[in-house]
Amino acid sequence: MLLFAQFSFGQAVNDNAIIPVSVTLNSILRLTVVSGGNIEFVVNTIDDYTSGINTGGTDVRYHTIFTVSSSQDFDVTLRSEEDDLLGQDNTVNVLDGANVGYDLTGGAGEDGTNWDLPATIEGLSATPVTVVSGIAANAAGDAVQNRFVIQWRLGTQEGNMVKTSLLAQSNPADRYVTNVFLELSSK
Repeated sequence: MLLFAQFSFGQAVNDNAIIPVSVTLNSILRLTVVSGGNIEFVVNTIDDYTSGINTGGTDVRYHTIFTVSSSQDFDVTLRSEEDDLLGQDNTVNVLDGANVGYDLTGGAGEDGTNWDLPATIEGLSATPVTVVSGIAANAAGDAVQNRFVIQWRLGTQEGNMVKTSLLAQSNPADRYVTNVFLELSSK
């Protein structure tokens, strides 16, 4: 009987377990050029020399469409490799990069309150220009939300472009080239 009394007055045994919980957030920061990855202007009429090509930026042949998928708010900058476009037939020939201009729009149906785009037409330069500035807590998202169109033009003298016509500049005939970089960075 004494033996049974000890068991009935003993304390209950507690059992516990530790469950580690972790969360891994992988950063997603992806820029994709969907179309218009090679822009080629061919100037072959006097009207092209005097008025330029793609005034207003409406011709889709001179559009670059890119998307951003990002898990964080982001900025996109655009810059050319050099301030000038360099001649390919004769390397001493140069064309002021600001003869090439661009502006940006968001794609159809996207919420334009997610980011700020430049308000003017910029001339191409080696100095980075922020072309998409994500607004805090809104810019992160997928490629559908963050779709942009660069509307290129040449010699139209709009906005911050060179204010002299290609005809008045009297550049030698050549194929002028530069590389343009779109750079995506998280905020």
